[in-house]
Amino acid sequence: MSTENTQRHALKTEIKTVFSSDSDINYFSILIETSSRMASYNVIIKTFISQIQKTNRDCQIQIITYGDTVNTIFEFDSEPITLKDALKEIKFSKDDEEAKLGEAMKMCFDNIESNWSSNLMSKIIVISSGQSTDDSSDNLVDLLNLDNNVIYGLAGTNSATKPIDEAVKDLESLLPDQKVIPLGKNPSQDIKLLMNSGSANGASEEHSINCPVNIEVYPHSNETKSIKDDLLLDVVIKPDGNTTLIPAGSKIKFLSNKYYSGYTIQLKDNLVFGEPYGETIRLEFKKGQMEKTQFEHFPSKITFHIELANDRDNIHEGHVFLNITYFLGDLKSKYKCCIGVEGEIGNGKSTCLNGFVNLFNPVNELEEYFVANRSFGSHVTTSVNNTSLKEILTSKHYIYPVQESFHDINIAWSDAWGFVETDVSLKHKAEGRIHHGTKKDECVLLQPDDRYRIDCFIFVVSIRNFTDSGPMQRIEKKIKEVISVGITPLLVITFTDQLSKNHIQDIMKNKVAELPVQECNTFTVSNYTEKDTHKDIAKDIQYLRVLIKAVQLCKTKNEKELMNKAKGISNLSINDNNNNNNNNNINNNNNNGFNQTPAKNQSSSFYESSSSPSPNFFKSPSQQTSTQSPSSPSPVNDEPSRIINVTIDVIPDSNGTVLTSFEIESSSNESISELKRRLINEINPDMNANDWSISKETGTILFESAKLSSAIKSSDNVDSIKLILKKKQSLF
Repeated sequence: MSTENTQRHALKTEIKTVFSSDSDINYFSILIETSSRMASYNVIIKTFISQIQKTNRDCQIQIITYGDTVNTIFEFDSEPITLKDALKEIKFSKDDEEAKLGEAMKMCFDNIESNWSSNLMSKIIVISSGQSTDDSSDNLVDLLNLDNNVIYGLAGTNSATKPIDEAVKDLESLLPDQKVIPLGKNPSQDIKLLMNSGSANGASEEHSINCPVNIEVYPHSNETKSIKDDLLLDVVIKPDGNTTLIPAGSKIKFLSNKYYSGYTIQLKDNLVFGEPYGETIRLEFKKGQMEKTQFEHFPSKITFHIELANDRDNIHEGHVFLNITYFLGDLKSKYKCCIGVEGEIGNGKSTCLNGFVNLFNPVNELEEYFVANRSFGSHVTTSVNNTSLKEILTSKHYIYPVQESFHDINIAWSDAWGFVETDVSLKHKAEGRIHHGTKKDECVLLQPDDRYRIDCFIFVVSIRNFTDSGPMQRIEKKIKEVISVGITPLLVITFTDQLSKNHIQDIMKNKVAELPVQECNTFTVSNYTEKDTHKDIAKDIQYLRVLIKAVQLCKTKNEKELMNKAKGISNLSINDNNNNNNNNNINNNNNNGFNQTPAKNQSSSFYESSSSPSPNFFKSPSQQTSTQSPSSPSPVNDEPSRIINVTIDVIPDSNGTVLTSFEIESSSNESISELKRRLINEINPDMNANDWSISKETGTILFESAKLSSAIKSSDNVDSIKLILKKKQSLF
C-alpha cells in the first residue's frame, strides 16, 4: 500500500483510552429491579444511568430490567442518542413484588458472552432491594465474576418497611464478595464510590501511560461506495515523536461489530521512526441483514486495540470515525431523480432537505442550504425551489476528492411552501407544470417541463400532528393525489425524539396505519436542530435510508416508462401489420358477403398505457381484489399470514441482464402464481405468463402452486426477500 495520501483526506482517528487488561470500564451491564420495592427510586436510577454515559462518553451499555418478567431494553452497540428513549421504557410496578434476579443474571451473561471477546472488561451493576424470587444461585455470580468482569451492587428499599442497612446486607448475600453500597440521592457520588475502586477495599486499579503509536486511516479510494460493500481502509502506522521503535509482533486489532467483521495487523519487523508501515485492510460486510436492522447496525466508528509486543499488560484503545460521504454508492443512477418534499408548515421539510444535502458534505460542520422554519409561524419558503446536487457542488469554491465521485448521482430536490387550502393538485408537480420560482400567491399551471417533473414525493409529518385531524386530512388528501398518478409516496415522521418508544409505537400502529402509505415506505428520523453544528452519522444514516428508497422508486418509475414506451412502439408495428391484414380480410369478407367490425379498445399507441405503476401495485395484498380464475383454487391459509417485502429483478434474456427491479409488498400466504400475475399485469398485460418463471437468487425455480413462504427458511424470521422474474429459454 502506498503511503502517499496527499490527494485523500484522513478519517478522524482518536486514541483516547489506555487501560490495564484488568481494569477496562468501557462496558456496563445495568440490571434494574422493577418491583414495587424499588418504585421510589425511579428518577434516581435514570439519573444514575445518564451520569454513567456522561462520565464515560465512549462506553457501551446494556440495560436489563427484571420483575415478573425480564427484558433487555438497551443493547450493546446501540447508538448513545437512543439511550434517552430506553430510559423511558423503565417501568416500575405499583404492587408486584416479583424480582427474577437469577433470570436477569443469566440473560446478562448470555449477552456478554455473545458480544465481545475475553480480553475486554465489563462492569456489572445490580440495582436491587436485595430480594430475589427465583433461583439466584452462586454459580451465576461465579460465571459473571470472571477475570474480565466485576460486579457491583446498589441497594435500595422502601424505607417504611425496611432500613437501608438491611437491604445492603440482603444484596451482599445475593452477591457474595462483591462491592455493595446503598443507592443514595447523589448519583454522581455513587458512581465515584463504585468506579474509583475495583475491589471491596477501595484500592484503585487505574493508571495512565502515553501511547507510543501514531495511526492514520484513509479510505482506500476516493470513490463513494455502497453501504453494503466491504469496507477497505488504508492504515499507516508509525512511532510517535518520543518513541524510536515499535517492536515486531505488535498488533493493531480492528474489532468486529454487528455490521463489519474484524481485522488484525501484526508487525513482522521492528518499526523505526521515520519509516512508516502501511497496509490495506478489508472489514467484510456481514451479509444477510434485513434492510431495517442493516441501517440500525451501521456503526459510527470502528474500534481498534493496540497491543505492543513489549507491553503485554496494557491495551491502547482507539476509534476511527466513519464519514457518511464515502457510503453513498446506492444513490447512483443513470436517470435524473427529481424528489419533491411536501408537508405542513413547521413540520421539518427544509430541515429534512438539509439532512439530505449534508450527506454529500464531507466536512464535519453542518451547512444550511434550505432555510428552515424555526418558529412554526408564517411561511419561510414562499416559492418553489428546485435545486440539484450538481448545482450545489458547482457553487463550491473547493471540491473534495470524494465529491468528484458523485457524477453518477443525479438528484434534484424540490422545496415549496407548507400546505394551504388553495394549493393545486400535486399531479401538476408530477407533470412538471409547476416551475422553479413559482410563488405561493401566484401559482399558475405552465406547460409541462421535464426539468421540473417530480418522480417521487416525500411527505414530512411531525409526530405531533397525528393527533390533529385538520393536518392529517390535508396530508391524506395530498398522498392520494400522488397515488392517483401512479407514484408511490414515502412518509417521513419527524420530531420522534420528543416521545417515548411506546408512545411512538402506539401512534405508528393506530394513526400512521390510517394513511395510504405502506409500512416499508414509512420512516422516522431524528432531526438536526438549530443547536446542532456538527454532523452525527447516527442521524445521517436515517436520512440516507430514506434517500436510497426515494432513488429506487425514481429508477423504477423511469425504467417502467421506458418499458411502456418500447411496448407502445412494438404495438404500433403490430397494429400496422394488423391494419394491413384487416384490410385484406375486409376485402375478402366483403366478397363473401360478411361485414366485419374491428375489435374494441385495441391498443394503438403507448400513450394509452399507464406511465407509472398503478396505486394498487403498491398496496398490501389484503387491500387488493383477487383476480384469480375459478379454475385456480386459492391456497389453504393454514398458517398466520405476515407481510413480506419482495424485491424482483426482471431478466428478459439469457445474458442475465437485469432490465428493471420492482419492490412490492406481498403476503407469506400469497401463491407464486398470484405474485407472478400481479407483476406481469404491471409490466405488460400482453406478456404471456407461461413464458416466465420466478426463482430464488440461487436460481432455484419456485413451484407456482407454492406459497411465498416456501421460499423462506422456516427458521428465518425475515420480512423481506429477493426473487428473479426470468423469461424461460426455448429448447430449440
